[in-house]
Amino acid sequence: MDMREKKLNGKVIFDGKVVKVELDEVLCPNGNKSFREVVRHHGGAAILCVTPDDKILLEKQFRYAYDEVIYEIPAGKLEKGEDPYQAALRELEEETGNKAEELIHLTDVYPTCGYSSEVIHLYLALNTKKTKTHFDDDEIIETYEVPLDEAKEMILDGRIKDAKTIVAITYYLMKYKN
Repeated sequence: MDMREKKLNGKVIFDGKVVKVELDEVLCPNGNKSFREVVRHHGGAAILCVTPDDKILLEKQFRYAYDEVIYEIPAGKLEKGEDPYQAALRELEEETGNKAEELIHLTDVYPTCGYSSEVIHLYLALNTKKTKTHFDDDEIIETYEVPLDEAKEMILDGRIKDAKTIVAITYYLMKYKN
C-alpha cells in the first residue's frame, strides 16, 4: 500500500529566523482529506566527544522552551544549505573549545517526526585538541567531562532528557562498546 499523503494546498503561517510553520491540506491514502501543521527547520549537527579515558563531553544550558537547565552534547542549527559535517566541526569548537581532527558520522535522527522536518546529524569527534570557545551572544554554556558509566546512569535516572544526546550515547555504546 502506498502510504504517502498528497499535498492539495498549503500556506505559510509563520516564517521566522529559525523555523517556518506551514498549514497544508492533504489527501490521505484512504481518500480522506486532512490538515498537517509542519514546522520546517534547516536541521542541526550534534557531536559526541569521547575522551581517551572514556569521558563524554556534556554541556549544561538553560532551554527556554522547557524552562529547564538541560544536559546535552554540543550541537547547533544548520544554516540553509550548510554542510552538517562543517557545522559539527564549528559547533564543537565554538561551544567547547575543542577542535576535532576528524568526525565520524554516527546516524541521523528525526527528533519530532510528528510535526517537524528537522533532521539532526550525529557525529563522533576523534583526536580533539583544546582551543578556545566562541559563544554566540545569547549562549551561556557550562561544559563537563562525565565518565561514560556516569553518562549511562544520567540517562537511566532522567538527568539526561535530551533526545539527540540519548541517541548519540546509546548508539556509541552499541556500536563501539559491545
